[in-house]
Amino acid sequence: MNPTTPTDRRTTRWADHREQRRADLIHVARRLIHTDGPDVTMAAIAAASGTSKSIVYRYFQDKDDLKQALGESILTRMRDRLIEGVRAGSTPEESICTMVRMYVDAAASSVNVYNFVTQPSEGLSQFLDDCADLVAQSMAGRLPEDRLHAWSAGVIGFVNAAFRWWMDSDRTMNRQQITDFILTSILSGVIYDDNDSPGALRGNF
Repeated sequence: MNPTTPTDRRTTRWADHREQRRADLIHVARRLIHTDGPDVTMAAIAAASGTSKSIVYRYFQDKDDLKQALGESILTRMRDRLIEGVRAGSTPEESICTMVRMYVDAAASSVNVYNFVTQPSEGLSQFLDDCADLVAQSMAGRLPEDRLHAWSAGVIGFVNAAFRWWMDSDRTMNRQQITDFILTSILSGVIYDDNDSPGALRGNF
């Protein structure tokens, strides 16, 4: 086996340094978007990072490149949390409840960041597809295969649409109430008798 040369070690160190520097700049950009909104400038990101705009451009081709990297970073972190939610649930319903609560909590923690990452993009499309797959996995065996995937895709669409409506509304419901409404709607439906429990799937599947 060939020993590692000094050049190899320097190359590895530089790659690690570059990756860490990119991560640091993404973190700064996320913080600025949280406080100032999604239209922060590269100059502002550079200033907050204690560097120059030209240095920022060494790591990102342009603002769109930085926005894409930031979006992918946030969505990856959210997806990882949702995977934890699936693992945490001992029943399909509990898994879905945990995932929805995690999603709402993460999204509601920063309106600006939520609006930023939900702008149409390939990264967002992949994230939504991954979420639908997670929902389908958690409900495997509860529905026929074709209806399972139709239901899981519908669930993700409903969660996103209902939550965005809440974010843009006058918020007559608080965060817990909108979360409970979303869960009741996807697990039980909105039409049920007083004696029905909103914790289990019903309907003629």
